[in-house]
Amino acid sequence: MKREETIGDFLRNHGMTLSVAESCTGGLVSDRITNVAGSSDYFEGGVVSYSIKAKAQHLGIPLKYIERYGAVSRQVAKRMAEGVRKVFRTTLGLSITGVAGPTGGTKKTPVGTVFIAVAGERGTPVKKSKLKGSRREIKEEAAEKSLQLLCEQMVRNVRNPEIRIQNSECVLGIKASIDKLSRSRESVILLIQKAPKGIKREGRLGIFPASFNPPTLAHLALIKEAMKQGKLDEILILLDIQAMDKAPVGAAVEDRLTLLKKAFGRDPKVSIGLSNRGLFLEKIKPLRKYYPAPISFFFIVGFDTIVRVLDKKYYQNRSRSLDALFSQCQFLVANRGEYQERALEILFRRREIKAYKETVSFITVPERFSSVSSTLVREKMRKGQSINGLVPASIHQVIKKKKLYTEK
Repeated sequence: MKREETIGDFLRNHGMTLSVAESCTGGLVSDRITNVAGSSDYFEGGVVSYSIKAKAQHLGIPLKYIERYGAVSRQVAKRMAEGVRKVFRTTLGLSITGVAGPTGGTKKTPVGTVFIAVAGERGTPVKKSKLKGSRREIKEEAAEKSLQLLCEQMVRNVRNPEIRIQNSECVLGIKASIDKLSRSRESVILLIQKAPKGIKREGRLGIFPASFNPPTLAHLALIKEAMKQGKLDEILILLDIQAMDKAPVGAAVEDRLTLLKKAFGRDPKVSIGLSNRGLFLEKIKPLRKYYPAPISFFFIVGFDTIVRVLDKKYYQNRSRSLDALFSQCQFLVANRGEYQERALEILFRRREIKAYKETVSFITVPERFSSVSSTLVREKMRKGQSINGLVPASIHQVIKKKKLYTEK
């Protein structure tokens, strides 16, 4: 993923906006940002304030201030970022000023000197760089350095400190984050995308953990029905790096994450996260870092999954573990194949689990989706058969483009 795409996803997911004031880069930064489809969601606009007059007129920097410190200076870069942020009323303001050459350099500011600033709620840090190369090379390198600093600073401007820490890893590279999660001995959840219109302080959170390998129309239908029938305020899709009882197969985690973003990235009430533990009980503690009480937890599962949740083979002390699990959350269980609501009622008649029946509710998914599974999709892909009607069209396009699930 290109840096500008990462920036775009981050700004959109956190409801943040950006404006840019450019001098030496002449609009290259704005060009890269707006080359991303949907950038109007977070990019308000930019100013190429190339002359001293333009800096004063459009960014509100007094001429005497510019004359005092110089157009290429730490002080003016700071005022440019703050000025463009104020003009466009954005969360962040990015500025770049420098000497691209081959002429115009001085002893104090030789060719290749560039100052970059990012203005936000937490101040306006400025970074100085000394670049080398042709005029074009210096301009392109300055644009790249600008986006690098923006990546660092936009994370620091996220209000929630837990999200800020977790997302700093995401900006640095999703593959590195996945590797780190996989190695962790503790249960960790990394929030990749926070629903812009999700829960703020209290409400009903639906948690949908699965391998999504790949996401199917059944997943979409289950989320839709859970939101409606469970009266949920937000749904968190948790991509499990390691499932409860399945070895890693199919697409890599980062590819599945791309598929999930494609399917749900624009839903204002859906968040996306990564989990390194399959057991539901192990997910609750790290989830509370993002969704503290009194937010209520509702796990969304199919009938086959609730059977696995109850299976004693996953616990050293099943009774104690299930008591802890069902005391902290509820379950929304959907029909799966031949297993309908009657099957759920019979399941919870068992003496050792009937105490948990009050925390379990049945939701109905249309029959045409109840037998659709990721396993079925992978099998058909391996055999070269059509998967129309099994996955969303947008997901199908990505699968074909990346040539996923084609190994026999």
